[in-house]
Amino acid sequence: MTQLAQLTQLKKLFERGGLRGEVIYRTLREAIVRSILPEGYRLQDRTLAATLGVSRTPVRQAMQRLEAEGFLEGVPRLGAVVASITPQDVEDIYAIRIAQEGVAAQLAAQRASPGELELLQHLNDQIAEATRQGDHQHLSHLNQEFHEAIYRAARNTRLGDLLKRLQYSIQRFEYSTLSSPERAQQALQEHRDLLAAIVARDAEGAEAAARRHKENAMRTRLKMHGPRTGPGGRSGGRHSF
Repeated sequence: MTQLAQLTQLKKLFERGGLRGEVIYRTLREAIVRSILPEGYRLQDRTLAATLGVSRTPVRQAMQRLEAEGFLEGVPRLGAVVASITPQDVEDIYAIRIAQEGVAAQLAAQRASPGELELLQHLNDQIAEATRQGDHQHLSHLNQEFHEAIYRAARNTRLGDLLKRLQYSIQRFEYSTLSSPERAQQALQEHRDLLAAIVARDAEGAEAAARRHKENAMRTRLKMHGPRTGPGGRSGGRHSF
């Protein structure tokens, strides 16, 4: 499937309800997350508008929003390109996530309902089985569900929104840290420790367990994240869209 076709198909996924500007924003963001628009790729509002069947205004607004969120960056003589990810970016993203995940776990320990605790246990049982089978794709999906269940149990909508936004930044990395069998086993035990603290209503212990979990994920991510090459230090910088 061509890049144009993939972009158009993505747009259709988000067209059910929602304002046009939000549809264009989510389409471009998802295209970046999935590397349909890879690092260093040049975006041109006129071409994008024609491809997506909209005026240039919602495209420009979406690009401005994505640049503010770090998905795009301005490059002299090129304009807006998909931002590259450096080891420093990895550390910066995880530094924020470590703190926020700790707060979410702390609040979940205080506020989770019995039903939410049962869901977390069920998800972690599924995570254990996926880890045993070495099903990395399913494991990654379950891991996301587990953490989102904690965000909901925290009863803090703004915090949950911030953490979900950070997840999109993490999803730009090509491989999940859980693709490493060693990390998958380590993460499973960390989930058990985190869940035990939440069930025990140990807010301080839950916060510490969540922070430790993400600190270890960051160390694995930094080992996995190799240097990217290309014009100006970016991959694929000669392409444009």
